[in-house]
Amino acid sequence: MASEYEAFVRDRAKILSGKELVLTLRDLAPGRKKYRGVNVRCVVSRPPRPGEPVLWIRSVVGLRDPEPYSVRIVEQLPETFQATPYSDFFDAMERAERR
Repeated sequence: MASEYEAFVRDRAKILSGKELVLTLRDLAPGRKKYRGVNVRCVVSRPPRPGEPVLWIRSVVGLRDPEPYSVRIVEQLPETFQATPYSDFFDAMERAERR
């Protein structure tokens, strides 16, 4: 696993609930896998916890939160979500959280 990720989210309050949630993380480690996306079930913490990868949060339009978070990956999910083609990606992630 990488030591630094970023994720695009709609609601920052939801990610700090302390509950498991589904996110798509982009690997920020240099090298061939940089920007590779991985779907995970995870728990996000702020301030960052020692020993956990750093997570940078971006809004849906790409604005980066200046303060880092940390992410504990509970489960790696399949590369694709069950969804209707061209449907809302964030809705598909919410459905995956309920499983």
